[in-house]
Amino acid sequence: MKAKAFTRKQQGAVTLLTALVLLISITLVGFVTAKTVLVETQINADNYRTSQATAAASAAMDQAVAYFYAGGLDQHNNATPTTLTADGLVDYPSAAPFTLTLTAAGQTTTAQFFFTNTAGNRCDPTADGTNMTQALVTARGWSDDNTAVRTITQCVDTFDIFDSGKGPRQAFVSKAGVGVFGNAKIINRYSNSSIWSGGTDDVHGESYGTYLRPSNTDIADYTTAQLNSADETANTQLVSNRDTGNGIDVITNDPTLGNKTTSTTDLTNPANNQFFDMFFAQTKSAIRQSADNIDQLLTAGASPVGMTGLIWIDGNTSMHNGDVVGSSTAPAILIVNGDFDYTGGTIYGVLYVTGTLTITGNPVVHGSVVSENGPNNGAGTLTLVYQPWGGDGTGSPPFIEGTGAIIAGSWKDW
Repeated sequence: MKAKAFTRKQQGAVTLLTALVLLISITLVGFVTAKTVLVETQINADNYRTSQATAAASAAMDQAVAYFYAGGLDQHNNATPTTLTADGLVDYPSAAPFTLTLTAAGQTTTAQFFFTNTAGNRCDPTADGTNMTQALVTARGWSDDNTAVRTITQCVDTFDIFDSGKGPRQAFVSKAGVGVFGNAKIINRYSNSSIWSGGTDDVHGESYGTYLRPSNTDIADYTTAQLNSADETANTQLVSNRDTGNGIDVITNDPTLGNKTTSTTDLTNPANNQFFDMFFAQTKSAIRQSADNIDQLLTAGASPVGMTGLIWIDGNTSMHNGDVVGSSTAPAILIVNGDFDYTGGTIYGVLYVTGTLTITGNPVVHGSVVSENGPNNGAGTLTLVYQPWGGDGTGSPPFIEGTGAIIAGSWKDW
């Protein structure tokens, strides 16, 4: 009996020990599970905050690219940002970034972006801060509690509209004869070539004349305002007129122009658009599509007044007194795939006409005129002040809406 009682006591001790081991094991499992849940919760929270910061940074990058596409790096005066006048300085530099506040699902995050176009940015090692057509974009985003931050960088640039990035080297270029200049005044203080034609130069009016910069002077001798002045009596010398004939600045009957192919229907094949290809770096169809991308592809009869940048018009159109296209700081490239009746108004930039160019009245162009087919008619008094694309040709060309592009492979985040 005593032996049996002792055995029962041993069995009870074993049971108690086993229960104790199980209890400790369950407790340890509970601690491990709780720790795992806590760690996973922290990881999920970190991932969520990181996702918030990444989304905010992406939104800032989208905003920056959209801003660049709309007008390049210099669209306002940095001293007074509400003044939409270029001041020669990059907008939103690192010292004064653009800040966004983003609210979604009741949560608020912040983000900012800035542009860098000075030396040292990885997009352009030769950058000097003056080129407003390319930059490194840096965008940062923060989570709603500011514990997570993400940074994204990307390079933006422009594609060339004109061959080698430079526009026409002459004030007036025509595949056909000149013809259009009744009493035109052509003022060119930048080069020695005012008219280049594949045909003849017809009879001009009494007041017709071409004017170049005075001999033995350089572009650097004048201010930009003096170079671009429409006053033919200031800082010029008369070279060609009706009485003395054409001078060195007028080239006519040049087969280099006259033999080039043109087409107003085939906009894709360069072989059928050799004349256009002399000036532009893209095909007609590509440039037309670029204009369409920024809603500046117009139909026949539509008015381009008040528009800047790249403008393409399918069909005939006209401009009249008081109409203005482009501006001195935001020039236009106006391509009319049809006839253009120019009775007045002012164009800043390049006018390219594939059909008949008719000039009457007193229109003004600050830039260049290119006539693809002709004939060129009219006996008005055109004032054509030649301004090369990109100023004097030594600086960067102006930003043209519709030419902005993201550099492939330049995107980075960390």
